[in-house]
Amino acid sequence: MSRGLSNRFIADLKEGLLVALLDRVRADRSLCLEIREDYVNIYYRGGNLLKVSRASDGYTAFFDPEYASDDGGALVGAMPAVNLHSVADVGSWLAFMPTLKLAMDLYLGRHPKEEREAQQSILRENNFGGVSRATDYYVCDIEYANPHGRFDLVAVHWPSNGAIRKKQDDRRLVLVEAKYGDGAIADPAGIHSHIVDINRFLEDPANVQGLKGEMMGIFNQKRALGLMDCGKDLVAFSDEPPMLLLALVNHDPDSTKLCTSLGTLPPSPHADIYIATGCFMGYGLFDQAVVPLEEAWSRFEACI
Repeated sequence: MSRGLSNRFIADLKEGLLVALLDRVRADRSLCLEIREDYVNIYYRGGNLLKVSRASDGYTAFFDPEYASDDGGALVGAMPAVNLHSVADVGSWLAFMPTLKLAMDLYLGRHPKEEREAQQSILRENNFGGVSRATDYYVCDIEYANPHGRFDLVAVHWPSNGAIRKKQDDRRLVLVEAKYGDGAIADPAGIHSHIVDINRFLEDPANVQGLKGEMMGIFNQKRALGLMDCGKDLVAFSDEPPMLLLALVNHDPDSTKLCTSLGTLPPSPHADIYIATGCFMGYGLFDQAVVPLEEAWSRFEACI
């Protein structure tokens, strides 16, 4: 099964056993719910706070014990029952959620994951933040694993212009590569390797069509669950080459690493490279601040 939730799972989130869980995610903007293969991950600060999976007799809940690795197992021993059979079972996990968040806060203080936190911030601001209806992109998914690596974010370009926003088809697929700080630009998993891996994936038309189908399904399921502040379902992607959008968070203008890296990029025959620039320090993706690579060179040469 590709990414997506069964009708039963959707019904339980909207009005059944899991409705309180969905209500909590919608009420708490430090959380985001991401759809997988008939299970969901609830992210907090870029880490997986809770995994909820379908089971033959209900659902199961999982918290990664790595986040509590320094407490001698006390937190794991205190956690509610894994099986979710009743509303009370779900309520027990919701009541315990602040404790799980605290464990993650302490773990992430010792083992920072700034890049993943930035990914979640980008998703929140463009999908359901206070300015999401004004931005020009929606994020369908984060941490999308594929045979050639992982896409940090998969998005859809859907301009906020009134006439275009009404058009539900012919929307462009966007693959976002996020990097936090200049140290992440030139490391072995830096920009160059990701451009190569992304193009290896995109060179197979079946991969592209499969990804578009999955992302359209996820977009519409998220909208149905109230996790996407968009007034319309997504009907179809365009046939344009995908955008490969570089979200370079907290680049230091005094560093030469970005200039060196961008000057030696490998070819990208299957995706057009763009750079997301800041719009008065926000994470909202606006077309006016998303520029093609060549234009970025001319506009920001002094800064990169």
